[in-house]
Amino acid sequence: MDAAGVRAWLVGGTLRDLLSGLEPADIDLVTEGDPVAAARSFADSIGGSFVLLSEEFRTCRVVTADHRRTYDFTAMHGGSITADLGHRDFTVNAMARGLSPDTGLIDPFGGRDDLQARRLAAVSLSIFRDDPLRLLRAVRLELTAGLDMDRKLEDMVRGQAVLAARPAAERTLGELVPLLQLPHTAAAVRRLDDLGLLAVLLPELCSLRGIKQNRYHHLDVYEHTLAHAETLARIAVEPAAFFPEEAEKIIRRRRRLADGAAGWDFTMGFASLMHDIAKPCCAFTDKDGQTRFFEHDRRGSEMARRILARFKAGARVSRTVSFLVAGHMHFEGLIQAGVPSRRARLRYLRATHPFSPELIMMSVADRLSVRGPLVSADDIQRHLRLAREMMDLSFAEEEAEPPPRIINGDELMKELGLEPGPVVGRILGFIEEERRLGNITTRNQALAVARRLRKELT
Repeated sequence: MDAAGVRAWLVGGTLRDLLSGLEPADIDLVTEGDPVAAARSFADSIGGSFVLLSEEFRTCRVVTADHRRTYDFTAMHGGSITADLGHRDFTVNAMARGLSPDTGLIDPFGGRDDLQARRLAAVSLSIFRDDPLRLLRAVRLELTAGLDMDRKLEDMVRGQAVLAARPAAERTLGELVPLLQLPHTAAAVRRLDDLGLLAVLLPELCSLRGIKQNRYHHLDVYEHTLAHAETLARIAVEPAAFFPEEAEKIIRRRRRLADGAAGWDFTMGFASLMHDIAKPCCAFTDKDGQTRFFEHDRRGSEMARRILARFKAGARVSRTVSFLVAGHMHFEGLIQAGVPSRRARLRYLRATHPFSPELIMMSVADRLSVRGPLVSADDIQRHLRLAREMMDLSFAEEEAEPPPRIINGDELMKELGLEPGPVVGRILGFIEEERRLGNITTRNQALAVARRLRKELT
């Protein structure tokens, strides 16, 4: 950057992490001149790639060749680095240091002292009017950086919480993803609620408060939901305590599915928050005086999809969360069978594919979050035993080499004179189930079963 004739400073979270003794994941830089020229020059010098993020604001990014680190370049505002820092959000983010080894720390707002005290304080009274997204960022820094808002900042957040509805949906989601992901999903919701932000962003969660349940439960729907998220977090962090035989596989699966901005931890955390979201609109009292919530899984799946659409979430995360919410009661049906047959177990895995391990974990979180007077210790242990067995079977089925199909859809339609449609899929699914149970081994046997099913289904 010196070669490009542009002065630059390390700023923001990068410097905060360095002063905390942490390795920053990304590097934030402010440049005195044109950041685009500086970034292009830097990208060429390290063999990285250059991305222009905003032509209007002249912000850009350099990504290293191995994609392990990004450098964000932003133009200086206000005519000097001190003036630029005055436009920032919190004192711990309003420090700068030049790139030369002999340059000192520029700290006009006492950010280093606040960092040492683990205190989060505002740079000015206008930070939330300037950018309301900082309301969420303040909560995120509490949860992820170990900082505590001072009383003045806390009062500012409560007094201006309504502003959280203003930022673009995509920007809001960008803050909600790290905020609501496991393992601190429940803690984030409690803090958002305490500060008045939850009612602005996720009023559907607030509506769960005070919804009483039957005597299997000891908590209302709101507290049960947060207990579910807390338990799910424990399962994710310490799977060996719940699934000792498959813990390593669960850890690897969690890492593998963590790709993208909204990865495994957010998807599971948000699905946990949504799993009973439809109970208020499904609640009714039966003739025995018991509160019931029929179809809350299906309607909750639809609500979760609408909520994520409101935040303009990607199709993948929306589909996955919706699927998890829709399927979170499947395990209850399996356990009601007493000792489920192998056929029932295979049907469960087929119905919950490809997220069987996740739904098994959600079922355990649900079971352990329900401790009403009608729940016995034997009920809990029976659930955990079956969950472990199903987790073992899930991974075994996933890892097994699939044998070639006895018959495919085209052949089936030709032999039976069927048109493409759900009937063909159901017949093929049943044939595959019978094959895995050892009841079908030949093509003729498969066709015989298919002809019988066609009469029943058409």
